[in-house]
Amino acid sequence: MAFAVGTTLGGAVTGLGLAVASGLASVLPLPVRAMAAVAVTLGLLLLDLTQAKLRLPQRETLIPQEVFAQGMARGIAWFGFEYGTGVRTLIPSAASYITAWALVMFHLPWWQTLLVATVFGFSRSWAVGLAMALSKGAWSVFLGRHSRLLERLGSVVAATLVLAAVAFGLR
Repeated sequence: MAFAVGTTLGGAVTGLGLAVASGLASVLPLPVRAMAAVAVTLGLLLLDLTQAKLRLPQRETLIPQEVFAQGMARGIAWFGFEYGTGVRTLIPSAASYITAWALVMFHLPWWQTLLVATVFGFSRSWAVGLAMALSKGAWSVFLGRHSRLLERLGSVVAATLVLAAVAFGLR
């Protein structure tokens, strides 16, 4: 529970940051923001599809033991917070970068950006919980064999949604 609360709050903080960045980017004309959304989306997708391991800004270190120095529940919540922001841990797919960039360029109402990022944070705890629950058996073997394919599929889906939004409705 502490982990899920932490990841959800972490996602919310990221959402607030993205909403502020979106406000700053809103001074750019819509066609410029749309072109930037498409260019960065296609670039990130190309990187993800052509690299064996995605090399984008991220932290690939283990959790320092100091995080848990003030108690396990507090440590789990704090790690969840950092994990929910997306800045502490490995992000193996360009999907979250594509989505974050699109949120900045699309200039949605602040609360919608906050909501998307909060759901991202919560979903990170959901994914960890599912991995723990399904860590034995055929499902775990399947994920182990297909993880890079599934990561790339996430980027393809995110890119497709961004490109469709630009083509059919960004105004």
